[in-house]
Amino acid sequence: MVLGQIFITLLFILLVLAAAAAAVGAYIYKYKRFPLPKLAFSLITLFYRPLKTLLGSLHINPNVVDEVQITLLNHAYREKYAATPFERRILFLPQCLRDLDCPAMTKPGEGILCRRCGRCNIAEIMEICERYGIMVCIAPGGEFVKRVVKDKKPEAALGVACHKDLHEVMRYVTARGIPMVGVLLARAGCIMTDVDWDKVKEELLLTPEKLQEYG
Repeated sequence: MVLGQIFITLLFILLVLAAAAAAVGAYIYKYKRFPLPKLAFSLITLFYRPLKTLLGSLHINPNVVDEVQITLLNHAYREKYAATPFERRILFLPQCLRDLDCPAMTKPGEGILCRRCGRCNIAEIMEICERYGIMVCIAPGGEFVKRVVKDKKPEAALGVACHKDLHEVMRYVTARGIPMVGVLLARAGCIMTDVDWDKVKEELLLTPEKLQEYG
C-alpha cells in the first residue's frame, strides 16, 4: 500500500508539472512573454516528447513545442549574441535553401561552398558576411553543424533551420556556452525552402545598440 501511495503521489506530481509545462508553453506561444524563462525551458524540456504527443493527438502541430523552446533560447541568448564581435560569429544556413540547380560543391570540414550564382538569396548573405567578417557555413545537416562548432570555435552563432533541427542545434550549441539565436524557415521541407531574409539580416548584424533600439 505504501508503494502504491508513493506511486500515485509521484504520478500526480508529474501530471501537475506536465500541465504547468503545457500552460506555460501555451502562454509564451500566444503572448510572446517570458515568465521565469529558465524554469519554463526546463519544464518543457522535461516533458518535451509527451507534450508533442499530446498536441499530435489533439490535431495541433507538435512543432509548437520546438517553436516555444526556440523563442525562449532567443530570449535568453540574444543579448550575449549581440555583444559578440562580428568576426567571432558564425552563420549556419541549411542546404535546403539552395536552388534545385545549385552548382555548389561540398567540401569536408567546410560544408557547401556557395559559388554565388544568383539562383537563390544565399549569395547576398554571403557578401554581407564577407563584408563584416562573419563566418558562414551552409550545412548538409545538424551533425555537420556540431562538427564545425568544435573545429572553428565561434563565440556566437546564428542558425536558420526548420523547427526540430533548429531546436536541437541551439540546445547543443548553447549547452557549450556559445550564445546562439535562431530564425525559423518560413517554408520548410527538404528542398527549395524559404526564410524571411530581412529577419536573417537583422539578426546577423545585431548589436547592443540595435537591441536597445528594438526594445
